[in-house]
Amino acid sequence: MTRAGEGQLSLFPPDPAPDPLLCWLWLAGTLGAGSQRSGAVLDAFGGAQEAWEARDTDAFAAAAGPAAVQRACLPDNTPEHYRAFARRCAARRIRILPYDDPDYPLAFSRISDMPLVLYCTGDPRWLNEPAAVGMVGTRKPTEYGLRAAEDIGRGLARAGAVIVSGLADGLDSAGHRAAVGENCPTIAVMGVPIDRTYPAANRELRRAIERRGCVISEYPPESEPVGAVGFLQRNRLIAALSGALVVVEAKEKSGTMSTVGHAERYGKPVFAVPGSIFSPASAGTNALLRDGRAKAVCTAADLFGTLGLQTARPAPAPRETPRPLSENERLVLSCLGAKAQGVEELGVKSGLPTAALLGVLMKLELAGRVSCLPGKRYILRGGSAS
Repeated sequence: MTRAGEGQLSLFPPDPAPDPLLCWLWLAGTLGAGSQRSGAVLDAFGGAQEAWEARDTDAFAAAAGPAAVQRACLPDNTPEHYRAFARRCAARRIRILPYDDPDYPLAFSRISDMPLVLYCTGDPRWLNEPAAVGMVGTRKPTEYGLRAAEDIGRGLARAGAVIVSGLADGLDSAGHRAAVGENCPTIAVMGVPIDRTYPAANRELRRAIERRGCVISEYPPESEPVGAVGFLQRNRLIAALSGALVVVEAKEKSGTMSTVGHAERYGKPVFAVPGSIFSPASAGTNALLRDGRAKAVCTAADLFGTLGLQTARPAPAPRETPRPLSENERLVLSCLGAKAQGVEELGVKSGLPTAALLGVLMKLELAGRVSCLPGKRYILRGGSAS
């Protein structure tokens, strides 16, 4: 092990710079899906190629941890070993989205355990849609819960929201079906490898989702499912991707409540559908309302203000695919937070000239991603003006 620093030699001979995509695949595989150290590695090195070049240093060991260091130095674990894998993904129309890809969800860059690589089928450009709302709940809903999910989900889809859920049985599927029924995009975040569908009965629903939206997973194809931990890890991504979270029905102790915990940790507003005091399926949602952790939602319109939506369209037409964000747009969005900031402060953070910054802010405002407050202060749509 060496220390990173000027004049110090690496244990490894210099090699030609490897393909950046292969470096991201190497780093994601070395750290493992759901690693708590992803953010620390990026903070230390800035990117995957830099981490690859520093894999034998104390700085890498401190950021990545001992298990990753052991994997990093295995002779058969190099970026080049992922080349054939990347080709197989392309042949199967599985899009690989590394952290620096323009279509990678900007929302994930704000969490410390972000996936360094995502795998996607369908159109990934929906992953940066600002009006995304998570819809989750029990896998064994009541008739009331299914009707509530369909009514609220269809109303949100008609108004322009993108439903985000986990493709699981029950209310996850109900949320997806509501969007598909309105010919609107929806995003499925899976807790299994991208080349599998769980449950298998949802294969047709998945195909419908891929035609108008997309399916993503941090678990690569050709890998084995990791069991229940995969679904729990998936929940943090649903929360991070959503501008707000709707819980339709849930028991007090359930995987759904873990999604609520992530949403609270990320500062996302939580809504819950009130249910019968005699129904165990509503015990969790009613507790959220009782404890002040969620606001009640009875119709889709209850979320329009939070998501920056207008009245639902009476006859929705197929929506145009959003254009990808430019590099400067992604940079400015990453500088914005939950509190309003002035042009001068954003200029310092982004490093952009004032004229260029104002042009980017105007485009983001027109796209509905940011709001301009009095005094030329800017805020992410749905944030707090304080």
